Amino acid sequence: MPRFAFRAAIAALVVAAGAASAQVAPSLSLAEQMRGMLGTPAGSSPAPAQSGQPKPAAAPAFGATPAAPLVAGGAPVIANAPAQVHQSAVELAQRFPAQHRAAMTKAFEESFLFWQKLETQLGLTPNDVGAATAAFIAGNYAAFMQQQVPDADFKALVTQMQGLLARNAAFAQGSPALKRQMYEQLAMVGTFMAVYREQLARQPDANQEVNFRNAAKANLEAGLGLAIERIQIGPQGLVTR
Repeated sequence: MPRFAFRAAIAALVVAAGAASAQVAPSLSLAEQMRGMLGTPAGSSPAPAQSGQPKPAAAPAFGATPAAPLVAGGAPVIANAPAQVHQSAVELAQRFPAQHRAAMTKAFEESFLFWQKLETQLGLTPNDVGAATAAFIAGNYAAFMQQQVPDADFKALVTQMQGLLARNAAFAQGSPALKRQMYEQLAMVGTFMAVYREQLARQPDANQEVNFRNAAKANLEAGLGLAIERIQIGPQGLVTR
């Protein structure tokens, strides 16, 4: 994702996370739900369906050649149900130790506010599940690779995710509340990972870095159904190697 200009917001977010930042937990349940939204890539095993969630659709058209791009893009997929930001943040925070859940709830809420600023800064369509999905992927990718995803590459990724979601009939038929939950939680996690990567770049901590990169790796592999070594984000968006 783009380099963040809101330094005060970054500082507030890291303070909110507190000691929990040393124990960044992979959001595997959320990642598996995202994998169902996008469809399961060829050559990977389907993730088990979550109760009340749509089943994975047919596999997207991954190319057979090295560095093959995903299918082309589509239009925004709008989450138009009422906001449930606090509830979404509380659910994500449950994956952390009990003593850190209040801090992580606040951190995820702050992450979402930060994401909304980024929507405006980048000229993205508000409340777009495709953009939030791209944020989850780009935030975790930046965390694992320890490098920024340029704005242009991120926008190409947004367009791809819009296309994949539009082609998934099961997700299209999902409830407005489900779309809203996925929009908020994917944006929260992706933004949190990108913001905390910025913090570690300025104030390195070897132990936290290991936990952080492991969490990012687990998120990406669970969400995309691909080994981390096969994932690359560039001018064409997400490509497989």
